Amino acid sequence: METYNQTAFPPLPNARGGSQYEVKNSSDSYDIYVNNEYVGKKVMVTQTEDLTDIMDFLKTQGVEDVNGKLDGDHYQITANDPEQVKDIMKVYLENR
Repeated sequence: METYNQTAFPPLPNARGGSQYEVKNSSDSYDIYVNNEYVGKKVMVTQTEDLTDIMDFLKTQGVEDVNGKLDGDHYQITANDPEQVKDIMKVYLENR
C-alpha cells in the first residue's frame, strides 16, 4: 500500500507573518498621495477591490494625464493638474 504526504489543513503563515499563498486581507489600506501630498487613506473593503480602481475612477471623471505607482502601502499619483486630482480623490475617499 502506498501512502502520500498529505495534510488536512492548508499551510500556516510562517513566523514572519508570510504565507505560502498570498491572501488579501479585507482590511488592507493604502495612503494616497497626489504629487507627494497626502490626500487620505483608501481602505479595501472587499476582496475584489484593487488600487487600479482609483485610476479607472479618475479616468471616468475626465482626468487622463495621471499615473499611479504603489510603493509599500503608499499609492503615489502623479498628475499635471494636482489640485483637480486632489479634489476628486478627497470625494472618492469619503464616499468609498
